[in-house]
Amino acid sequence: MLKDIGFKTMLVSLPDYDNLVAEIYYNGLFFALISQERGFGIFDIEVPSQYPIEANLIRKVELNSFLEITKTACERLIGKRK
Repeated sequence: MLKDIGFKTMLVSLPDYDNLVAEIYYNGLFFALISQERGFGIFDIEVPSQYPIEANLIRKVELNSFLEITKTACERLIGKRK
């Protein structure tokens, strides 16, 4: 169970990706995107260096909670590709 309930993942289909991606938000602000474009079970994480509206982006989160939410996001992506 996540200690920090401010995290949320959303599985979304984006035009620049062939497969679903998981977007990670913290307290409603975008933090990162996880994809598996290089193959099933091979995950990449993208943290934007620039964002259209900087106020909608967060750049610092608690590490242990972040590791938990990334694991959850990857598990959700795997479940959608089976």
